[in-house]
Amino acid sequence: MLRKGQGGPVESANAVNWYQKAAKGGEVFAWLSLAEMAFANQGGLAAIDGRPFLLKAAGKGSTEAKIVLGQVFTSGLGGPLDIDQAKAWYIKAIFDGSVRAKQLLGNLLFGQSEDEEALALYREAATEGDTRSAYQAGIILADPESPLFDQGAAAPLIKQAAMAALPEAMTAWAIFALQEDPPRPAEAARWLRKAAQADDGEGQYLYAIAMAKGDGVMMDRETAYEWAVRAVRHDPKSSDYRALAVALASALPGPVRSRIEEIAKQPLLILSHTASP
Repeated sequence: MLRKGQGGPVESANAVNWYQKAAKGGEVFAWLSLAEMAFANQGGLAAIDGRPFLLKAAGKGSTEAKIVLGQVFTSGLGGPLDIDQAKAWYIKAIFDGSVRAKQLLGNLLFGQSEDEEALALYREAATEGDTRSAYQAGIILADPESPLFDQGAAAPLIKQAAMAALPEAMTAWAIFALQEDPPRPAEAARWLRKAAQADDGEGQYLYAIAMAKGDGVMMDRETAYEWAVRAVRHDPKSSDYRALAVALASALPGPVRSRIEEIAKQPLLILSHTASP
């Protein structure tokens, strides 16, 4: 309450004092809170204080502390970057049964071009229900330039993540539908709509193309322009997104463009939290 200013003014230093009392009394969460405040430079603490607090929590058996230690050693937050230490802490968290640690260690290994080891971890986490791991495993397997390329194995993993409503996975699953022989444009458009509504920039861009062409969905260039504008707002640096928006805008009267642009400024009201089969 002191830290958040609940019931009175924010008193960060006093919050640290009470967290320290709780930590000395054996409250593991207090060590985690002290680490969080340290990394945020709050209450007189500095980022360099964060790791010792996490080590205290990890020593008390906190899986969360082990995961965060993996993250800070990976990023160099609060001290030197140490990939070996990061791996060691993730492995300790995995031994505790953490699926999240498998995904994070997979990310670390993938970033070091240890794709095969990363894939094994992603697949394990995916079988335990981790949506993002399923997607990441699918992306590795779907890469035709990877020695691990296996389109057949990638498909169910991408679909698993899409069915769990991961926005980028819904876009990827739509692309799979377009690449089938024969292609399934209507199925692709359905998943692109879900991805677009879930604010995935690539999904918005591809759905705009589908609507502009009438590919798997009724042609509607006004709505296509709205999605193209949303894609540009999502990633203003994308030349492809911008080129599509400009091309669609050129075919619309000025007042119509202005109306659509105002609509595109509004937040998405319909989000795809679940995906139907």
